[in-house]
Amino acid sequence: MKQNELDSVINALKPAMVDELADAAYERRPETRMVRARAGKATVSRGLVPGRRPVRRLAFATGATAVVAATAVLAAGVLSGGRDGGTAGNGNTGPKGALDTRAFLLASAETVAKQPATHGTCWYTRTRMWQDLMPYKPGPHAPIPKGKRQTFQAQTASSTEDWACTLSSGTGMRFRTHLPLDVKLTFPTKKDEAAWRAAGSPPLMVNGGTTASKPFTTTYDKGSHLVNPDIGSHEIEWKTMADLPATKSGLESYLRKLWQEDRKGGANGYGAPADFGLYVFENAGDLFRAPTTPGTRAALYRILAEYPSVRVTGRIKDREGRSGVTITAETPDGVIGRLVVDPVTAQLLDVEQRPGNRPGTPGEHGASTYVAFEGQGWVNKIGAVPTS
Repeated sequence: MKQNELDSVINALKPAMVDELADAAYERRPETRMVRARAGKATVSRGLVPGRRPVRRLAFATGATAVVAATAVLAAGVLSGGRDGGTAGNGNTGPKGALDTRAFLLASAETVAKQPATHGTCWYTRTRMWQDLMPYKPGPHAPIPKGKRQTFQAQTASSTEDWACTLSSGTGMRFRTHLPLDVKLTFPTKKDEAAWRAAGSPPLMVNGGTTASKPFTTTYDKGSHLVNPDIGSHEIEWKTMADLPATKSGLESYLRKLWQEDRKGGANGYGAPADFGLYVFENAGDLFRAPTTPGTRAALYRILAEYPSVRVTGRIKDREGRSGVTITAETPDGVIGRLVVDPVTAQLLDVEQRPGNRPGTPGEHGASTYVAFEGQGWVNKIGAVPTS
């Protein structure tokens, strides 16, 4: 889509009410702290949501068997394509062509609110995960690898299919994961590839296995805690996602209650950020990609629009070649979380977290994540794939 066409689409999404709200003044909160990065820790990361804590975060997007990949050391890959026009901030004016954060988020809310509510037996998701495998570099925060230390840099990519299904009894759930699919291995330089070959061309880590793994399927009826979405340290059952509040005031009240509990100290050592807007942002990925109602998704966009720590930072082409707009939050330590959404449908396309790698911070040797959502939707039986 050409730039002028994209601008026309975005402008068409803005009702008069949104433009009026975009010009309104509102209180800005100075706090910009987010949950600490998953710095140098080989922990299972289920949700790959910007700024997520280091507990139970990989299986939701990739299946419970993804624990096999938990020891991979990842490094940030920047979204392909560049910024175009930048950001004007929440309500501020900015450079010519910049996207106004508040206006864009409120327009996105209007878009998803008009979408029909859908239902089905199984919620299907296909994701693609990139892992940048880096050579070992010693340092105060660097994890010490087991076995032979890697001397080359490589990038692996693989896809995963997941199903979360309600049983016919209506009281239980069944889950299935199929991975790794369409495995790719690349090297940034010929020197890195030569070093890999000199090391014996070892299989490298992908989500759920290695570059030598054959696709396999796992189906299970128990252990839903491995795949349930989280809000802070609070686990949300799959079958209750459609019951989340569908108004801004209702959802904000619900999230504030969870935030206040997490500020006192959550499970698994989780500590909520002081900025409520960042707390909402770091949990938005789970909520956007789960089968929540259009009302809940619209309310989430409206909440994000109120907080200056959340910014629209530009238009990009993601790693799947899709046009998107980035919604970004950053901590004082430099940890950057990004959601990439389709500017036409307001659907989530990608999630990314980069640790910043600033010397002396927990993110100096931190692990980063990048996941693209290749397909989602309701199907009537486990193993089926949406037709559109």
